[in-house]
Amino acid sequence: MNNKFFDLPVEKQQRIVNAAYKVFSNSSYKKAPMSEIADEGGISKALLFHYFINKKELYMYLWENAIEMTRKAIIEYKTLETSDFMDIC
Repeated sequence: MNNKFFDLPVEKQQRIVNAAYKVFSNSSYKKAPMSEIADEGGISKALLFHYFINKKELYMYLWENAIEMTRKAIIEYKTLETSDFMDIC
């Protein structure tokens, strides 16, 4: 992954990430084209490949990002401190 991705404004990073999540959620990994992710994210396909060398790298970034978001939510909402779902609400 090109670290220049992190030099982008957070809003643009999030737009690209959300586009990738959307395209991958609507298609299988093999059928999710990078061109569709780029279009959805409002960038060129070449620029998407500048930030992520290939589709697998982007997919693995999304995977790690989802794990990190889950970890933060577990800490913030203290979901491991109770077994009663209603205590979390």
